[in-house]
This record gives sequence, C-alpha cells and structure tokens, in this order.
Amino acid sequence: MGLKSVYASVDDIPDGQKDFYKEEGDKFILDVEGIDDHPKVRGVITANRANVAKRDEFKAKVAELEAKLAEIPDGFDAEEYLALKAAAGDPDDPNKKKIADEHIQSQKALYEQRIANLTKKHESDLADRDAAIAERDGYIDRSLVEAGLKDSLLEVGVDPDLLDGALAYLKPSVKVQRADDGNRKAIVETDLGEIDVKSFVKDWSQSKGKAFLGKPTGPDAQGNNRGGRGTKLPPGDFGGSKEDRQKAITSRFPELAQG
Repeated sequence: MGLKSVYASVDDIPDGQKDFYKEEGDKFILDVEGIDDHPKVRGVITANRANVAKRDEFKAKVAELEAKLAEIPDGFDAEEYLALKAAAGDPDDPNKKKIADEHIQSQKALYEQRIANLTKKHESDLADRDAAIAERDGYIDRSLVEAGLKDSLLEVGVDPDLLDGALAYLKPSVKVQRADDGNRKAIVETDLGEIDVKSFVKDWSQSKGKAFLGKPTGPDAQGNNRGGRGTKLPPGDFGGSKEDRQKAITSRFPELAQG
C-alpha cells in the first residue's frame, strides 16, 4: 500500500509516517524527493507536452480558417458560384442579379457564423488547457524547489527545529528554469550570475544562515555555527505552528528581520 499524498490534519497521519509529511497551508503534504523521476509526475510532464502540442494545433487550425475566410470571393464556393452564374442568365437583368446577390450574401453570412462559432470553441478549449498546464507546472516547480532546499539545508547542518523557518526565508530566492526538452532545474540569480541551490545554501550558511545551524551538543561543544557554547533561547514557541516558529526565530535572531 502506497503513502497517501495529502492529509487534512496531522492527527490523520498514521504513526511512523509523520516525518514523511510537511505542513503546507492548512494541509500536510507528502515530502517527495526526486519528484520529476516519479512515474506519475513524468506522466504529467509528458501529458503537458501533448497538451501544448494540441494547443498549437488548435491555433494553427484557427489561423487557417481565418485565412480562408479572408480569401473568400463573392462566390465563396466555385461550384456554387458557377451554378449561380448559369442561373443568372442575362447579367443585365436587375431582378436575377438581385436574387443571386442575396443568395451569395446569405451563404457567406452563414459560413462566417460557423467559423466564428468554431473559433470561439477553440479559444475556450485553449484557455482550459492553459489553466490545467499552469496548475500542474506550479505544483512540480514548488516540489522541486522545496525538495532541493530541504536537502541542501540539512546537508549544511541546519537545526531541524528551524528547518521550516529557513525554507520560508530562502524559498523566494529560488526559481525554476525549464529547458526546451521539458527538464527543470532550480537556480538562484546572484550579482555574480546564476548558481545552483546547493551552492547558494552553502554560501548562505556561512553568513546570515549561521543563526539557523544546529545547536551545540555535549560539554563545551561549539555546534555547527562554531560560535562557542550555546546561549539560552529567549521565550518563544519553537514547536508550535509555523507562524509561532517564525516569531520565535525573529525574536532569537533579530538581525534576520533587518536583512
């Protein structure tokens, strides 16, 4: 039996599985690494490409129909035009000419309406597909950013109790680039150019990120921040809600609020 992807409450998560979930808004989401390699996500990416191809196909058909409409002469159909011309008889007879012109105009209006209806339907289909693609892309991008940040933060020694605060602090700096083949990578733009998430987190941990590194353990331990003996934390709920933890971090490290 597989792991459930979303729970509405932490109390609903089975014992022994709670470490595999993280809070996101009012839900608890399964924390998945290597999301792009998951067969179902890979299927979504493939479906996205197919949707984009269909969207382009619809656009091409609409353009083709509009081009044909622009080129339609008074006798828009060759056979219809010849039949009307033969039935017209004497071109100088005003009654016959009036009947022919009215028929041509009525047929032209009918085809214009059909093309307008078809164009409207294609535009609606395109809008629905674009919305679905945007929603799926957003989920994949968020998962890629969060997974990359979490792995890199734990690797440099961020205190697990402060992990959510570090994620919230760094996440806005990361963006996802997509190649023409659909592959994604998370990067950070700096004054010196683009760098990967791992390098970004490593540099950050040696400056502003020192405040998030693990607490000292053992006698005379310096901990990951190399700052000598640990200091007593000021009052704050580091184990409460996400908002409570962020307030506690701001109280403990006021310099972050100014950065």
